[in-house]
Order: sequence, then structure tokens, then C-alpha cells
Amino acid sequence: MDPSWHRDTLGGAVTSPEPCMVTTEDSDVSISRPVAPFIDNDARTIHFVTVSESAKIYALKEYHKIALSFADTGKMVLAAVAGTGVINRNRALVHKLWGPYCDLFFGSGPDDADVAAIAVKPAQAEYRDHDKGKVSTNVGMPRACFREGGPVLGTNAKLDQD
Repeated sequence: MDPSWHRDTLGGAVTSPEPCMVTTEDSDVSISRPVAPFIDNDARTIHFVTVSESAKIYALKEYHKIALSFADTGKMVLAAVAGTGVINRNRALVHKLWGPYCDLFFGSGPDDADVAAIAVKPAQAEYRDHDKGKVSTNVGMPRACFREGGPVLGTNAKLDQD
């Protein structure tokens, strides 16, 4: 399979302006929270803005590992990205990333909000493309569960970021 197809498909799930879930480690438990991702395909980095003293910041200071989960439910494309999170308190970067989600969640402008940016450097990614679409998947899933070999869920691939 052509490697550029993998990147384009993964990018198709990760370029959506919709929120995604970010997962961090907190002592002995993993916890997921919604964030608004900002994708930089050229730099192969995913940023998001969070409160300066949030639980995500504290978790990253100790564990550095982070995972993001994306879902385009209309196209039935799912993606997961795991890597390292880096805290950045640069106000110019916060200005660059600031958008409608930031206005909604933080209530003030980028100059007044007590926020930091987190950069996610992917180490690996995985996606699943349910090429049948949402309606076909919902209709076919119950029937497929009773078929020998189980359901056919579409294309799945794991990607290592170099």
C-alpha cells in the first residue's frame, strides 16, 4: 500500500476542526479530556491550548507521554496518535493558535487568558478507515457479528513517525 495514502488518510481524520480527546497519565491511571487540536502537517506537530495550571500540565511535567484520539464519525475514519507532550508558554504561539474554541473555553482573549500551549510530537499513529460509511456500518454490524470470522471493519494501519 502506498505510504502517502496512509498519511493522507490519517491526515483526513486529524485535520478536522472538531475537538479530540487527549489522554495523559496521572499516577496509576490514564485519563482523557476534550481539547481543540491545531494540526501542523508540515512540522508533524499537533498543538492545543490549555489552562496554565491544568491537570494536563501537571501530568506532562511528570510523565511526558500523551495520546490523542480523533473521530470523523461522518466518514467513519478514526485515528490515534501517541507521542511526547511539550509545554510551551510562549505568548506568540498562543496568539497563533487562538481561535473560536479558545474564546469559548477560556472566555478572554489570548493576552488575558492564563493558558499555555502543548505541542504533541507524534511517535506513532494508527488509523481505521471504515470505508463503508456510518449508515452501512450501523446496518451491517449486527448482521456481521453472526457471520463466521466476524465483521469486516475496513482498513487499519499502524504508522511509526520518523
